[in-house]
Amino acid sequence: MPIVPYIALAVSLVALSFVIRNYLRKSGINVKGQFCISSSAYAEDQYVSNFTVENFKDRPVIIFKVFLRVGHNYYIELSDFEDEPKILKPYESFTQILEPVDYYCVNMNRIKMNKLLSSKEVKTCLVLSTSHGKYIVKEWIKRWDPIADFFDNHYTAPIQPMRSNTKNGFYGAGFSYLVKLSTEDGYTKTIPVYSEDYNYPRFQKFRLTRDSLSSKANLEEFLTEQAINDKLNCVNVEVLDGKELLSKSYGSGFNKTFEAKKYSWFTYFVMGKLLTKLSDLRMYFINRKQRKANNTP
Repeated sequence: MPIVPYIALAVSLVALSFVIRNYLRKSGINVKGQFCISSSAYAEDQYVSNFTVENFKDRPVIIFKVFLRVGHNYYIELSDFEDEPKILKPYESFTQILEPVDYYCVNMNRIKMNKLLSSKEVKTCLVLSTSHGKYIVKEWIKRWDPIADFFDNHYTAPIQPMRSNTKNGFYGAGFSYLVKLSTEDGYTKTIPVYSEDYNYPRFQKFRLTRDSLSSKANLEEFLTEQAINDKLNCVNVEVLDGKELLSKSYGSGFNKTFEAKKYSWFTYFVMGKLLTKLSDLRMYFINRKQRKANNTP
């Protein structure tokens, strides 16, 4: 039985599938999106704090405006690109951060949107004004965050790196003091000092003592004396307390320290989930008891 016709048919079908896939990839619009509704302590109205749109087609999308549709008939304008349209390139994503609003306005009158924005029964979605007309973003960009895993398994630990937002530099969390030495030419050098530095030659011409490291005032007095004796090349000495700096930046959380330990597969996937279920069950009964107590005269 000849197989050549079947091979030719298979090749034709494969070629046809490639043509169809290429056509679908380049035709129409397929934009996915996501947004976050937030609130601020300084603003009464809830607002969209950020949104992201992503082009899933092999052709650009020209965007003139971005709206948040609330329900069937309310359109909150998020961004206006009329003067300079946003061109979303093939497979490109775009994120915009938005500030809190003073209030919402329709026909020169204030309109309050909080009840609708916070209602789970009212559907919200992004709507784009494009060169092809109105486009409703129906697909949500799938994102993952370990916080979601934490609610399923409390042994999951989302860890955030803490970085200083000050101009003092980056010295970790173990320093006791920061010494700022100012020279005659206006240059300032910052040196981290640790509690055990009396054992190490932190400075070239002298060593720190236990007493000098006992307090910020003692260290500043000791270094000033070294500068007077020409053992420290500077015209001004300033000492900053490490714990005060860290407390100002991060609160008291950095004082509560523990070592990370390894969890086995069984501990994490079995024991972790089991203990999470028990914790959720316990919280359910606590909340139910609290609700009954609140309803009791």
